[in-house]
This record gives sequence, structure tokens and C-alpha cells, in this order.
Amino acid sequence: MNFLVTRFSSLGDVIMAGPVFENIKLNYPGSFVYFLTKKTYADVFLQSPFVDRIIALEDYSPLKLILLLRRLMPDSVFDLHSSARSILTDIFFPGRVSRVRSLRRGRKKILRGEKIVIPDVIDRYLDTLGRKDIAVHTKKTGLFLSDEEIAAGKKILAGLGIPPAAEIICVAPQSKWLNKEWPHFRSFFELAARPGRFFLIAGEDYDGAEKILPESRFYRNFVKNLCGQLDLRMLFTLIKLSGCVISMDSGAAHAAAALDRPLIVFFGPTTPAFGFAPPSSKILEADVPCRPCHLHGGNVCERGDRVCLASISEAQLLREVEKILKEK
Repeated sequence: MNFLVTRFSSLGDVIMAGPVFENIKLNYPGSFVYFLTKKTYADVFLQSPFVDRIIALEDYSPLKLILLLRRLMPDSVFDLHSSARSILTDIFFPGRVSRVRSLRRGRKKILRGEKIVIPDVIDRYLDTLGRKDIAVHTKKTGLFLSDEEIAAGKKILAGLGIPPAAEIICVAPQSKWLNKEWPHFRSFFELAARPGRFFLIAGEDYDGAEKILPESRFYRNFVKNLCGQLDLRMLFTLIKLSGCVISMDSGAAHAAAALDRPLIVFFGPTTPAFGFAPPSSKILEADVPCRPCHLHGGNVCERGDRVCLASISEAQLLREVEKILKEK
């Protein structure tokens, strides 16, 4: 049997599709699973034993993509995006598509202060399998790395002057939504950095990360700005080699969860109640009456002080980091 799974973006949502592939393979071991996504995320499941072929959306013209999908003739299609583009699969494969249910209205109700419970993203993805009578055996996300990738990651750490026995904390402080960024990283690094403990800053904006580096040259020795220098696979590798990951409510958090790394996640203008919180993560959030205030995070705080994140102290974060490192 052939199966097609579609999820175009973003990183965290793509990573959370992992259990869909695994459960298909557990039910149909000899099946062939295709994954259609944006080119940016085509490498996410590069080493996965549960995905047989990855199709990057941008590699084909619309006509050639249609012809390819018709040639593949999947027995079932699992649309995990439910966008205008993905809904086109209904036209080509009538009766074969199982589409994820959007809960945007439910999240809007939470924004208005209503106390409702909505299922998390992974549960909603797996619900598409149930509608095709595919049993769910696991909800766990997973990312797979090769021995060569791990070796390359260790070489990068050595090149940064980080010894094998060091405590390594990977930090993903950036978000495409400004309001989701914790404002105290510079002072946190000066409080937490020390010989034998190194922080790796991961993200896309190198210059932005430079602004949160410690002012003291001594503390800067222990904070490495890798923003804009890592491809997706090397980001996953360095997360895997870290003893702890600190992230905003972003894709890096879901990567850490899928790689079984101890994880601390900040939630500010959004909330875990929206259904996006990575499982088994330590969540840092403030009990303030104005949150949640935005479905995605937003860039302008109506209060002007971003109290939902600003009120979380450097000492709070350090306590959680050291608790994790002691348990290793």
C-alpha cells in the first residue's frame, strides 16, 4: 500500500508529524510512505526509517506535482495542514483524504478567557489515522541522526574549544514573533556561564544573537553564537549533544523533545492550552491576567512591558537548568 502525508510548515508542526509515519509503518510494515512538504523542511525526516520518499513542494511546477501525485496513486492521503493548497488533494484523490481538524476557533475561545480543553497537535494528527482504521501504537515524536552527523557535531564542539566532559546547554532564544522572546538572556548568561559550562546559541539571526551576548569578555568565552551557521541537520545534532535545551515556544523546542533532550520552554503571549507544548518539557510561564493575548505571539505588546516573559527571572531559569544538569 502507498500512503501520502502532507504538512508544509512550520518546523515544530512538521516534527510533530513523526508519529503519523511510525504508526502507518507499524500497521502496514511493507507499505510505502511519501511525505510532501516545503523544501525548507525536507531534511527533517532524512534518516527516518518510517519515511520512504520526501517530496519537496518547490521542486515541481504545479502541473508536474499533480502528475507525480497521480502516478504515485496513494491508497490514503493524510492532510496534516488543512490549507487551501493541501485541500486540492481532495480533487485528485476523492474519498481517500483524511484531514486534520483545525481548532483555531477553540484557541480563539481561550483567548477570550473561556475555559475549554482542546486536544494537542499530535492527538489531532493521529485522529486522521483513526478515521482510516489505522491503530495508534505510539504518540512519541522522533528524529534520527546518523553516526556521521554525530561525529561532525562533536568535531564542531571541539573546534569551539568545548571539551567532551563540558556541560552543554543549547539555547534557541529567537522567534519570528518578537513578543515570544525572553528579554533577559544577556544577564542570564552572566549569571550562569562559567568554566566547564558552555551555551550554544542557535537560530537564524546572527546579529540579533550578538546583542544578547554577555558584555564581559570572560563570560563571552562560554557563550557561542552559532546563529545562521547551522543547517537543520546540524541543529538537530548539536541539540542531541546538549545536556539541556532552552527554547522559546518554537520549532527548536519540538526538535529537542523528539531527540529526548531535557527541555525548558518559555510561554508568554501564547499558552500550552493551545495544544502546542512539547511533551515532558519544563514550562516557564507567568500567571498574569493579560495572557494569552495572541494566537501566534505577535510583535507588539499592548501593555508595552511584555510582563508575561519579563517577569520570569534569570534565577528561575538557572534553577531549572541546574536541576536538569544535576539529574544527568
